[in-house]
This record gives sequence, C-alpha cells and structure tokens, in this order.
Amino acid sequence: MLRLPHYLFAFPIVLLICFTSFAYFYYPPIQTEFASAKSEIQTNQSNNQKASAGEVLLSETENAYNPIPNKDGSLIAYVRTGWGRPGGSGGFGRSNLVTDVSVMDSNGRILTKQPLADAFLQGWTPDGKHLICARDWRYSIFSTDGTILTSERLPDDSDSTEVSERVAFLSTINSVIWLQNNYTNIKRTKTAPGSEYMTRDFVRSVIQSPKGEIAKYNSRLNPDGILIPSPNERYLALIGRNNLEIYDRQNETWTNLGKVIIHPSDDWDYIKPMWNPWFGDSSRLALLTASGIIIISPDGKTKQTIFKPKQASGLPVPSPDGKFIAFATFEPRAMKIRKDLKFWGGSTIWVVPVVANSVARSITKKNEDTTFSLNWLNNHTLVFDRIAEDVFYKKARIWKVEISQ
Repeated sequence: MLRLPHYLFAFPIVLLICFTSFAYFYYPPIQTEFASAKSEIQTNQSNNQKASAGEVLLSETENAYNPIPNKDGSLIAYVRTGWGRPGGSGGFGRSNLVTDVSVMDSNGRILTKQPLADAFLQGWTPDGKHLICARDWRYSIFSTDGTILTSERLPDDSDSTEVSERVAFLSTINSVIWLQNNYTNIKRTKTAPGSEYMTRDFVRSVIQSPKGEIAKYNSRLNPDGILIPSPNERYLALIGRNNLEIYDRQNETWTNLGKVIIHPSDDWDYIKPMWNPWFGDSSRLALLTASGIIIISPDGKTKQTIFKPKQASGLPVPSPDGKFIAFATFEPRAMKIRKDLKFWGGSTIWVVPVVANSVARSITKKNEDTTFSLNWLNNHTLVFDRIAEDVFYKKARIWKVEISQ
C-alpha cells in the first residue's frame, strides 16, 4: 500500500514553503516489513571510490536503477528514474517518482529510444522475450520493441478488497498473479463532521490471477509483499512481514523458511527494486538470515550455512550455474540532510563459493553509494546499480563487473 513518509507530518508547515526544505524529502523513510540487518560494521576495505579493474559503467547517460538481465544475458531491462514524473502531484509524494522502463544490451548500448512503460520493473517472462511491469495497480506485459501483449488494471483497492501493487508472472497459466486480502462486514462510523472510522472483518487471503485463485493463505497477507516464482514455476516464494514462505503448487502446501534480510535499509521497497533468491534448477534458494548466508531447499528440510558476513549485508543471488553466491555489504552513515536517518552506503559487492564455511572475496571497491539491485549477467559477470545520497534519486547508475577466476 502507498504510504506517506512519516516525517512529513512532523515538520512545521513553514518549512514546506522554504526552498531549503526541499531536500528533506529525499529518500522518504517508508517503514516496510522487510527485516533489517543489525551487524557490527567491520571492514578492511579502503574507502576508494574509483572503480576496480573489472568494473564497467553501463549507464553513463542514464539515471537508472534495478537492472534485470534476460535469460541469456544479452539484454538488460532497467528503470530510468528521477523526480518530476508527468501526471504526478507536483509535491513530495511517490507519484512524482519517474519510472521509465528501458532496455540496453549487455555492453550498455541503449536499445529503446522511448521508454517502454511508466512503471516499476518486475522482471522478464521465463522465455526472456517479454517484460513484466506494474505500478499504481496497473500491470502490463510487452516486448522490447514496445508491442503490448496485455495491459490491465488490478482489482481496485476498496473497503472489501486489499490488493498488492507488485505482480508476478506464471507462464504455465500465461497470466500475472498478485496478493489479495478480502474483508466483509464493513462498517463506517462518523466521529465528527468530515471524520469517520471503518471496521471490517477479515475473511481470507489469496494469491490471485485474472483466471481465479492460485492459492489460499491462512492469515492476512502483507500487501507490500513480493511474489517470486521458481524457474520451473512449481514454487512461489512469498516475502511478507519479515518471513519468507514457499507455496508448493504441486502439493498445495506452505512452508515457512523463517526471517530473512533482503536489504538492511527500511527504504529498499519504496522504489520497488527486485531480488531473486532462486537457483536455476529450482531446487534451492540463497537467503540471508541472522545466522548468515544460507542455502536452503524449498521444503526447508535441507539447509547449509555458506558464509557469515561481518558487515550489514543483503541481496544474496546464486550464479546461473549454481557455483557462487553474490551479495552486497553496506556501511551506514548519517544522512547529510537528516542526521537522524541512515543512508546505507559504503557498498561492496562480494562472491562466495557454494561450499560450507567458504571465504568470500570482494569484487568491487567500496563505494559511497548504496546498491538496491544485484543480478548475474552470466556465470562470470554481475550487473548492479549504485544509487547516490542525492536529492530525489538524481544520481543512479548501472554497472557490471567481471569476476576473475
């Protein structure tokens, strides 16, 4: 659900008309349900902002984030961002966040002259031919030449229905799916002129598609949750209120894999980047928990700890061949314009072999920016974003890095 930054209500009204207050609304501190890492920062990496030998800037002219490669790694979809979105409120709300979906090749050559969609990027269809996007409860699926396969609205949020903004796609039913809570016995009571409160009874939660229910859930779902199908689409990973749960579509069962950490920042979900923990054969997931980076089966019966980072970490992703896990570490600092808030910069990308008690090695220099998205382009190359501590997401870039053997 969309929420206003909580500190908007705390500032004196006079600040809103001062030019100098403009920067206070950068990185709205939305409080999401994703778990936060609380690790002691220990590092021997120098604070060198220059790129390492293997790093390549892909988006020198693009202010962009959330790079997601297609199946063969030949194309990278991404979101061009900034502030001042046409049709926005003109103020400080997320309606003003620019989200132009575009495509480049693996060398950074931009292939789309015009944005393909004004939406958040959810990913590619399994065949790597079409993009899945959603924003403001409208979703679309289209090819890289802009041909739209489908563009529809999700069910409207109402007193009786609560619907997620994110969607996922299942090729087995050729349809998007989303999270939905249903309510009954809606009652509105007036408390004063122009004021009222609502009560309602929860009925049930489902994973829904336009064609019908995919799965029932035994309690109220987090409408800000993320659905991530496994590559073979047998399983659906659901990240909701801290925990990651797996729905087995074949056996029609749920398994709770416990609390996980996607990113240490509570603001990670605000601009809707994506993360995918699945191994390519759908047999395991790479997760970050309080005990470290683990490899776990969808039923939770097989579990192995690979590495325990000494720093705040996030975004663990398996390589296509399943031999390595990449992840990012962060060093928080007080924001320049809001000392009471943290900016999770000092980011470094690491890889670790999929072997118990392995040693991780850094493949980038520590950078003052943060990283919200990390993916494998192929078995020896990673693609990721770097987002600066700058007002209204004015500086975001896409990089790739080769992994030396």
